Amino acid sequence: MIADRYRETILDGLREALAGKTRLRAILRYHIGMSDADGNPSEAYGKLLRPAIVLAVAEGLGGDIAVAREAALALELVHNFSLIHDDIQDRDEVRRGRATVWAIHGIAEAINAGDLMLTIAMAHGVAAGPAHATALLEAVDRMIEGQSLDLQFERRSVTVDEYLAMVDRKTGALLSCAFQLGGLAAGVGDDVLEQLAGLGGSIGRGFQIQDDLLGIWGVGDVVGKPQGSDIRRRKKSFPIAAAHAEVSGDDAARLGAIYNAQGDEGVPDQDVAWVIELLNRQGVRAQGQRNVDEHFEAALRTIGELPLDSSIAEDLRSLIAGLRGREK
Repeated sequence: MIADRYRETILDGLREALAGKTRLRAILRYHIGMSDADGNPSEAYGKLLRPAIVLAVAEGLGGDIAVAREAALALELVHNFSLIHDDIQDRDEVRRGRATVWAIHGIAEAINAGDLMLTIAMAHGVAAGPAHATALLEAVDRMIEGQSLDLQFERRSVTVDEYLAMVDRKTGALLSCAFQLGGLAAGVGDDVLEQLAGLGGSIGRGFQIQDDLLGIWGVGDVVGKPQGSDIRRRKKSFPIAAAHAEVSGDDAARLGAIYNAQGDEGVPDQDVAWVIELLNRQGVRAQGQRNVDEHFEAALRTIGELPLDSSIAEDLRSLIAGLRGREK
């Protein structure tokens, strides 16, 4: 697995980046997973997928691993900045089985922590080089725009095209950036950089749509959330956008009433069951799976076209196979 190959390199870099005795740096170490809430060492890290992609692509294209390491650290720190702020906006109190930063330290201090994480990230981006820093800033811009779109969607119905535009920003921006940063470390031309960005975008779409399917039809004890959980939260995911495009009459009215209801209370069980029945009746699950397959197949074709070392190319294919094989 790509993440396993580069795990220790990435973790060593994160420990260096977040070293220090200040309260905020201790909070950042907790969020990353290298310490518990009391400051004791722990290993509760995430998947480290994005920085591993940077390093893999750089190595696979014959790039400078030292430069790629700085860029990889910058990207992982940007990703974690976004998670701290996302948890605040979504009022999520738990991430990866642990209390979120804002749930422990309050919203104001969590905002400070996220801001510091982004500052440290960009310092590493600058160390990697001007082109890397520019690519990171452009990705952050797109990611934040995507988060804003996602919040706007909570107040209205969403088309499939609008949904995909949001995914390309919120999810796809950092994945595309990961592949681009690896290419920049290898000094490839603009045509290859464009292919790399498209590869990340295809993986981002495939991953997010599949995640949306799992959020409705996934097996609870496997995916970590009960069946229909995204419906209970009124999340405007791909299945809901696809359903809105097809339904009419009483079905459209009831679906709109469920998803446009005000207040923090979740959707009642009987309405969750009705939405799932409607989605099944409309064939939305199969439609979503076709989209997942199309995007992942596009990613595999691009891998075959890139001048990657064969072992790295195979690792990327294995990554996609793993993403596609998540329990359904």
